[in-house]
Amino acid sequence: MPHNITFIVFMLLGTFLVGCEQPEVEKPTVPQPIIENIPDQSQNSSGKSLLDQQREKVDHDSKFRQRFESDPLLIIFSDFQSPRPTGWTWTAPSSNLRIANYALQGNDESESAELVIKQFAEEKGRDLNANIERWKNHFRSDRGGPVRPIILKTVVAGLPTTFIEINGEYMGVGASWHRYNYTMLIALIEYEKGDIFLRLLGPRQTIDVHRNSWNQFLEKTTNTKID
Repeated sequence: MPHNITFIVFMLLGTFLVGCEQPEVEKPTVPQPIIENIPDQSQNSSGKSLLDQQREKVDHDSKFRQRFESDPLLIIFSDFQSPRPTGWTWTAPSSNLRIANYALQGNDESESAELVIKQFAEEKGRDLNANIERWKNHFRSDRGGPVRPIILKTVVAGLPTTFIEINGEYMGVGASWHRYNYTMLIALIEYEKGDIFLRLLGPRQTIDVHRNSWNQFLEKTTNTKID
């Protein structure tokens, strides 16, 4: 076979073989997801969830407010307790500052009185003269002048206690009330864990009905932490 013809045959055969090969299909690359370290919003730096924090807040509030009557026969406040007098009805405290709240029933013609019990933080509430002056400003005499409180030093549950009685027109904080013939009885018990403040406030007629019960309540108050 001549040389030129052989070259042509090889050229045609190469073209045929190349045309018979399948073209290589490039596979598309699938993008991989990018994983980032996203901080858990339900955890704070202390490692406690927001739910736990909310629960702790509720538990914290419950330490300062007695939301139910633990014993219908006793009045319990801080480390102290005393038999509950007849006609004293437990009511839910209206603020976290109050650790106990009772309503004292009046007779058919007079309104009820209210007993409020609070406990001051340590070292607070110890300026007795300033407190007496503040309580005096909640009252004025029947003639519109300043009142003269009755002050007595005594002992309750083995602790130094100050009794204070104020009579007259009760005006409240900011002189927003005008309650005539009102009486406020206060017992301030000096306690190392925080002074105990007991305030009985109401119409003079209602207070006089419960005055003996008030005195007996304080006389029978005991410290449950003392053996």
